[in-house]
Amino acid sequence: WRAIDSYANEISLLKSLRGRSTIIQMFDSEVDMHRKAIFVVMELGEADLNHVLQKQALAARGNENGRNLNMNFVRLTWQQMLSAVHCIHEARIIHGDLKPANFLFVKGTLKLIDFGIAKAIENQDTTNIYRESQIGTLNYMSPEAILDSGMGGDKPKMKIGRASDIWSLGCILYQMVYGKTPFADLHMIQKLQAIVNPNYQIRFPDTVDSLAIDAMQQCLLRESEQRPPIVGRNGLLNEHAFLVTRSQKK
Repeated sequence: WRAIDSYANEISLLKSLRGRSTIIQMFDSEVDMHRKAIFVVMELGEADLNHVLQKQALAARGNENGRNLNMNFVRLTWQQMLSAVHCIHEARIIHGDLKPANFLFVKGTLKLIDFGIAKAIENQDTTNIYRESQIGTLNYMSPEAILDSGMGGDKPKMKIGRASDIWSLGCILYQMVYGKTPFADLHMIQKLQAIVNPNYQIRFPDTVDSLAIDAMQQCLLRESEQRPPIVGRNGLLNEHAFLVTRSQKK
């Protein structure tokens, strides 16, 4: 019963994240292994980010000028997404499946949901975890989550870390800005190859805010070590010019 294990893992993580304003709150839960059933009482949300982006895309189709993006909405949403993911990273948790559907609006505030495949970093000396297989959503999956880590053994394990979540966030920002994910136009095999191929250039049309483009480009660097952190030196949340003006930095 892999699904039961997955939900049990999510319940455990949600318990550890109680009281965090950027994370969906769980009020009560019960795991009945005998009946193979799980009961969970959670915070109620209005709509997830995927639903909002779909509505926005539909509205844009009827607009002669193309996508009518509100960059203030993009900035606010980006800021809230970064805050939510920073919260779990501080708790030594890698989400591993970030996508618009996993961000829920609760009374106007964006909250992170769905921790079914998230995993805690157990060793204090490492920032990566190894997964038994590729679980996640391909359009938002990082190169290192796709590539075999080369550790050997019967089952290839996928090496992911905080930077893998940064890549996924970059894909979501790209979708908010351009109306589609970076590799949306490719078929599955082409998509897998393009994500891991450093010679495949992701297009960043200059029809939008150049600071937004810079943020996306930094998140979507193939080498995970080169991607910026959320907070800290060159942090996307506290230092990048897309969110922070020069006067705020002082």
